[in-house]
Amino acid sequence: MIPLGTDRITRKTPTTITIIVLNIAIFLLISLGLNAQSTATASKAAEIEQFGVFYPGLQMVLTHPWTLVTYAFLHDPSGLSHVAFNMLFLWIFGRAVEDRLGSIWFAVFYIAGAIVSALGQWLISPAPMIGASGAIAAATGAFAALCPRSRVRVLFFFTIIEIPGIVLVLIFVGLDLFGQLGQSVSSTSRGGIAYSAHLFGYAFGMLTMLALLGSGILKRTEFDLFFIMKQMKRRREMRAAVNQSRSPWVKDVSTLSVATPQATTDVLRAGTPMRRQLSDADAKRELHDAGTRWSRGEFSAAANAWERFAQRFPSHPDSDGALLLAAVTYARKLNDPTRARKLAQRLVDRVPAATIETLAQTKDLLKEIEGMKS
Repeated sequence: MIPLGTDRITRKTPTTITIIVLNIAIFLLISLGLNAQSTATASKAAEIEQFGVFYPGLQMVLTHPWTLVTYAFLHDPSGLSHVAFNMLFLWIFGRAVEDRLGSIWFAVFYIAGAIVSALGQWLISPAPMIGASGAIAAATGAFAALCPRSRVRVLFFFTIIEIPGIVLVLIFVGLDLFGQLGQSVSSTSRGGIAYSAHLFGYAFGMLTMLALLGSGILKRTEFDLFFIMKQMKRRREMRAAVNQSRSPWVKDVSTLSVATPQATTDVLRAGTPMRRQLSDADAKRELHDAGTRWSRGEFSAAANAWERFAQRFPSHPDSDGALLLAAVTYARKLNDPTRARKLAQRLVDRVPAATIETLAQTKDLLKEIEGMKS
């Protein structure tokens, strides 16, 4: 399964581009040097390569600490596939993460991912190591936490398909876990693919992003993993409410009674708890319907459902959020910035004002829409 791209719209990502250029340049330098006719040139290239290799062991780490990072900029000089696939994964997943973290913090995160991956490989399967795959696995795990519902285009047996980001990353984790188990039971498998580095990278990337989102250091969005968990909780509550209550349209004929016109008027004026309960159930059903349509890829229907919900239940606690989701869907999924701008502006001009968090996300969306073609 080879990823080809995502539906994420990213801004400038200089750190990702710089890392890719450095990796390719170092690969070419060493590869061409080792194949040079000059013995001195080949020897110098081999010396540069050995300088950056990570050798597990306390003494080596203490005397050569830079190798915890430099190994991630070295690749197998005998072929292009190692560096090519690593850089492809970094280009696809790294840009989205850098867009959320910022260029400087993404550089810090990437280096930390390389270090954690090397230490994880040392802990589980100690062997000399080169390659950026551990650090890139960290970026991939971060992508799963930040953009779990983003659609990733994948080349699968000569066919291009789209898979949600979280599903694709879980597939990669499963493949690496299977490879690690196979490596663990094999008596001859020292070296080869650094599965442990990959697994530690995935875990580091995902857990770091969850910690940043949960603590509020990194601003939450309507597309991160926390939002999905909130939606799942809401759906469980809705299913429980439906299972525990009878349909308002089903009546037991044995308990039917005739109400006088005055009694009916009194009930309507009182605004009974039952009427409020039915109204809440209707609201939850509409939210559930919109979320279901989104998960099926029916983005136009989902946007309409969210917009309809906001119009029907203007005082509901989730009304502003539904309107924001509709605006985001029009902007990012349906390529309709005009409609998205209109809905977002309604949120900005709303009286009483929306929550501070919703207003901040709406203003960010309006800035994004300004960069889109109407």
